[in-house]
Amino acid sequence: MFYNQSKDDVLKELNTSRHEGLTKKEVQARLEKYGRNEMQQDPPTPIWKIFIHSFKEPLVIILLLAVLLSLVSGIYDLTSSGDVKHAMSSFYEAIAIMILILINSGLSVWQTASARKSLDSLKKMNDHQVSVLRDNNWEKISVNLLVPGDIIGVKMGDFIEADVRWFKTSELQVLEAHLTGESEPISKAVEILPEETDLGDRKNMGYSGSTVTNGNGYAVVVATGMETELGKIAGLLKDTPDSKTPIEKTVNELTRKLMYVAGCVVLFTLVAGSLKTWLTTGTFSFTSFAAILSTAIALAVAAIPDALPAVLSIVLTIGATVLTKSKGLIKSLNSVETLGSTTFIASDKTGTLTKNEMTVTRFFANGIEFEVEGRGYDPLGRSLLMAK
Repeated sequence: MFYNQSKDDVLKELNTSRHEGLTKKEVQARLEKYGRNEMQQDPPTPIWKIFIHSFKEPLVIILLLAVLLSLVSGIYDLTSSGDVKHAMSSFYEAIAIMILILINSGLSVWQTASARKSLDSLKKMNDHQVSVLRDNNWEKISVNLLVPGDIIGVKMGDFIEADVRWFKTSELQVLEAHLTGESEPISKAVEILPEETDLGDRKNMGYSGSTVTNGNGYAVVVATGMETELGKIAGLLKDTPDSKTPIEKTVNELTRKLMYVAGCVVLFTLVAGSLKTWLTTGTFSFTSFAAILSTAIALAVAAIPDALPAVLSIVLTIGATVLTKSKGLIKSLNSVETLGSTTFIASDKTGTLTKNEMTVTRFFANGIEFEVEGRGYDPLGRSLLMAK
């Protein structure tokens, strides 16, 4: 725990010098030991895997089954009964359903690729540099190359891209709302703190993701990447299992009901058709059973809404486009519906999501109620007497 150690003890433990910094050789060795200063991420899923994954959706599986049944029905009509017209109708239906499936998969791949491109652009924008002391020389390097033991210098407006222990500050103030929820900057110092000091009160420490709002300071890097406090939070989020979105639950329930309906239709058609054939002819052959089965398959295929996946994807794509124009980035089409079904957003601490402004809009004085115009702290508006 570096916050309850002296500056000299921290530098000694990290085997570094506050006047010379690390050598290039030592930096390379520590990069190999600790890795780059970045959040651990899973490798991006190849586009072809995303395309194949779209075929695993329950409703799409039913549509693929419908394609197969249509092909079976068409082949039977063409080879056994000689009904070319009905056979071609089955083939056309199979082709139409397959086209709709491919449109659905294509839209999913397109949205994923677009979101990935936007995220890559954002990452490039966030490729900050930091002033670091190495081999007794100050230089600018990418924050990804920071290692424990590096000596860094920050000033107002800089980002802190690793967990650090301050050893010199001058009116230094840092915003740590992402960890503490406090909207006000925290003044930093270099004194040793008690062991039981909470994270938000560790004034001699700086944390990754923070912003310098005033002054300047020098510090030694004590943790990088996933070992930082921000990295630990990222690890917890990474370990959280994905849950199904509301639309996925709805579609899965619909798929289950459609399977029951299609199964009942096939069973009823087979039983009713077989019974009618037996009562009419007194015999029952494989040819008659095959004809009844072909009819049952056609009815089952007709009971499946083959355009539903494509329609859903098109609607969600339109929603994602609208959100993109409003500067909202959607990684998955299903997330559009999830955002739309949100009814409450609970947030802690004024100033994190809001403007940290609380103003009077109504007041009661001397038995009279007044309404105050204006918003925020702007000196605009009037006090109006409310109608009784």
